Amino acid sequence: MKLARIAEALGCSVPDDAAGREITGIASLESAGIESVSFVSDSKLEASARASRAPALIVKKGHPVEGKLNLEVDDPYVGYAKVAVLFEDTSPPFGPSVHASAIVDQSARVDPTACIGPGTVVGADVSIGARTVVGANCVLEKGTSVGTECRIDSGVILRCRTCVGNRVTVQSGTVVGSDGFANAMENGTWLRIPCFGNVVIEDDVQIGACVTIDRGNFGPTVIRRGARLDNLIHIAHNVEVGADSAMAAQAGVSGSTKIGKRVLIGGQAGFVGHIEIGDGAFVGAKAGVSKSVEPGSKVTGYPARDLMKMRRIEAAEQELPAMIRQVKDLRKRIELLEKDLSRKE
Repeated sequence: MKLARIAEALGCSVPDDAAGREITGIASLESAGIESVSFVSDSKLEASARASRAPALIVKKGHPVEGKLNLEVDDPYVGYAKVAVLFEDTSPPFGPSVHASAIVDQSARVDPTACIGPGTVVGADVSIGARTVVGANCVLEKGTSVGTECRIDSGVILRCRTCVGNRVTVQSGTVVGSDGFANAMENGTWLRIPCFGNVVIEDDVQIGACVTIDRGNFGPTVIRRGARLDNLIHIAHNVEVGADSAMAAQAGVSGSTKIGKRVLIGGQAGFVGHIEIGDGAFVGAKAGVSKSVEPGSKVTGYPARDLMKMRRIEAAEQELPAMIRQVKDLRKRIELLEKDLSRKE
């Protein structure tokens, strides 16, 4: 790939005599070769950048690295993201068509440009859009729809009537549309409650590996446009995850909770049901969220409380051993004073 193509993707320029230079990949500063492009995301890395073998660097505007071809951008990490996709191998892993061992129902509508891997089962009335790639041993149950330019990795299960938008990625082991955890108890015995809803995943969503998303009881469970779900996340029935929100691994959201737009959620955070997390909120790792969170708020801890308050509590906890020693010392001194007073009486 020519350096000029990379510069075009970044919206910056390079000297004319360098525009035709061949770049074969993107790499870290340490592992880059003489045909690599790398990026400098922190000024502390300037020495490593100068020592790197990479001839071209994505750098912050106004902070060029001497001796390198500098691609100056507002945010080098964003620049890294834009360039990395240029080198990604997006070719179908099992060939450019429907594999002979795939089972496709006669009523399914599969775009001629879509690819389906070996052992995959496509049920009745399923639709698969243009340039979508479905891996091996997937199951797309009846009534499921998948839009254009999606990537459904091997081993994914999309259960009945799941709706997937365009440019969605679902990684291996994920199950979308499973039953919610809905039960009623009668005389000490559980009665299962069927779920009649489905799951709707809007455009440009990225879902990691081994994620489980339950279908709604009546209405849908919804993952809004551009949301990011890491690996090993559980989304319960009728949850709504807002546009451009991001959730790290092992988080769990109970039923009917609504998460707003651009919410950031740390790993292993847990949410009770029927609460709302406002737009732009931040929830720290391992937080236990038992009540609604206002838009723009930052919470952490168990139970989740204001971030700065929790930091003060944690700082105070560090002083507890010394405080306990002081209390014990004061108690002894008080006992001695009381004995002294009693003798004088």
